[in-house]
Amino acid sequence: MAFEIRVVRNNPLGAEEDMEAALKTFLKQIGYLPEGSEDDVGFRLMNDCFLMHPEKPWTVDELLTHLNANRSTLYRYLNKLKGMDILDEVIVPYEGAKKGPSRKTRKCYRIRYTSLSNAWTLVESHVQVAMSNYRRTVDHIDRLIRNRSELSILPKIKVPRIAVDGMITRDKDGKREILLVKRGAEPYKDMWAFPGGFMEYNESSEETIIREVLEETGVVCTSPILKQVRSMPGRDPRGHVISIVFDLKVENDIEPQAGDDASEARWFDVLSLPPLAFDHESIIKEGSNHG
Repeated sequence: MAFEIRVVRNNPLGAEEDMEAALKTFLKQIGYLPEGSEDDVGFRLMNDCFLMHPEKPWTVDELLTHLNANRSTLYRYLNKLKGMDILDEVIVPYEGAKKGPSRKTRKCYRIRYTSLSNAWTLVESHVQVAMSNYRRTVDHIDRLIRNRSELSILPKIKVPRIAVDGMITRDKDGKREILLVKRGAEPYKDMWAFPGGFMEYNESSEETIIREVLEETGVVCTSPILKQVRSMPGRDPRGHVISIVFDLKVENDIEPQAGDDASEARWFDVLSLPPLAFDHESIIKEGSNHG
């Protein structure tokens, strides 16, 4: 189930001394309780069950009996709490059930970590991750908008586009490895290639390659050193693309995580490479001959 929460501009409820009033207002703010709703099942589920008895694992049947609610209404609110990652699902054996693989169990629910405050810490971390990903998406869309605007200025003039590619290698366990990404879009979708991309206006090629590697792999690199320049027309099916190839030094020792236009990112033994997109295989071979 996807994480889902409503975020509104609001003032803290520190001046509200009525716990139930503060709780009801808060539950409306985060989108759990609908505004103006007279249905109190959702509020009683939180207040009377999960918060009044935070350590008790509740079965659906127990909740239905306690709340005198119908099943569809109960599940609507349970799913809202699960969507916020506030609720914990626990498996509890029936009383008196014999131990062993065939022991009968039942699914129960309770507030995660048996504390609303502790559960909310997890919610906050989810929000931070979501907002960080939104920021990356917004920045990406903004770059696309700028590219579209720049291309529309001179629509009839054909000039080569400039891209950068990163040859990032390391020695591990006696082997020479190179960092590659699996392309998530055409051309050469699902084929492996160097991390890289197109330069942006007012950006140096060195700045571009460090940014592109970080966006596509999560790996922080520094000290780009010019390795090759490939400018042959026809090397890229999208048109005339000049590629500036850099050697880079890895700064953070973390496993690569695919992002942006890459669907996967990982290290390969340079002696056992998959088929590569564009002319990247010949770039590696030429680099080895001159290395």
